[in-house]
Amino acid sequence: MDHNQFPLGPICRVRFLRAALTNPYIRRRRRHSLKFPLVFFFPLLLLLGFNAHAPAAAERLTIATSALNMLTTPLWVAHDRGLFHKYGIEVETIYIPSGTMAIQALLSGDIRVVMAAGSPVVNANLQGAPVRIIAGTVNFYPLAFFSSPEIHDPRDLRGKKVAVTRAGSSSHTATMILLRKFGLEEGRDYTVLQLGSTQNRLVALTKGLIQGTTLSAPESVMAKNAGMKVLIPVSEMKKLGVIIQHQAIAASERSLREFRPATKALLMGYLAGVREVYRSKEATTQSLGKYTRITDPQVLSASYDESYEAIEKEGALNEEGIQVILNEMGKSDPRALKARASQFFDPSLLQELSKEGFFKTLWSSK
Repeated sequence: MDHNQFPLGPICRVRFLRAALTNPYIRRRRRHSLKFPLVFFFPLLLLLGFNAHAPAAAERLTIATSALNMLTTPLWVAHDRGLFHKYGIEVETIYIPSGTMAIQALLSGDIRVVMAAGSPVVNANLQGAPVRIIAGTVNFYPLAFFSSPEIHDPRDLRGKKVAVTRAGSSSHTATMILLRKFGLEEGRDYTVLQLGSTQNRLVALTKGLIQGTTLSAPESVMAKNAGMKVLIPVSEMKKLGVIIQHQAIAASERSLREFRPATKALLMGYLAGVREVYRSKEATTQSLGKYTRITDPQVLSASYDESYEAIEKEGALNEEGIQVILNEMGKSDPRALKARASQFFDPSLLQELSKEGFFKTLWSSK
């Protein structure tokens, strides 16, 4: 399969921010802020569009996403249809191909809000990072597990290679939980490769570099078209007990404190985007095609049909899904065993919206 089928799409500033996250100067700038070269610092601020003295700064937000797939479309639809402007803010979306890296950017102050898996949020919080989930976007693991055609049963993965995004990610946690149901343990029975994006993992699967991975739409549709096997379908995930906070919107405590109105407005715009996803397949597939640069109407249509109902309508918080993550982390981190799922949430914005009648008005309006 051609790598050119999976461009990153029209999301600005990805390469620079990704480089910034791996730059040792930027990674250490909190400890050595006086030694940080200003020649690097000012271009970063300008590129990200921040101005510490601009009076309208609270009305501008940059949100990072860690996936380019159907489950991210409410954000794109909200942007493309002007729903953020409706609530008085300007929102820019950037792509960082890992929830862990996105959380690092959030904690560095380069961005204020992220849409990422629950696992890196929990991990960061356990280490003392001031970050909280403010809304659940996908509250179970809605991805099928794909394999190469010669694999007929999950147990056939013994001695094979399985790919995830990164260690500690949602895909990693869900894969460990899933394969354990079939008596397979990571390291002992199969090897895990950290390959990053869904696009990268699809290419690796079709080229025979790995024998299994979870895939989301539209890559799941492409995998089927390429003859890959749906080894464990989405319908089996719930039956097997793979409940997890797959995706969520998280913010730093600073954002919730100092930029609260803008953060709330972003959440309103996103939730309005969710409504549009449920109501308009056409608008959704247009945005999906725009940001993934997929032009095949069959792939776009099938992606919508496969995944849109997995998107949480009202941003409900999922304590059960967080507890699953804590149970898994507790095997290597004693802090996870003492933690409570509720400590990773800040439900205050959702509570405000509910009291204000936002959800009732949103879903009853035409």
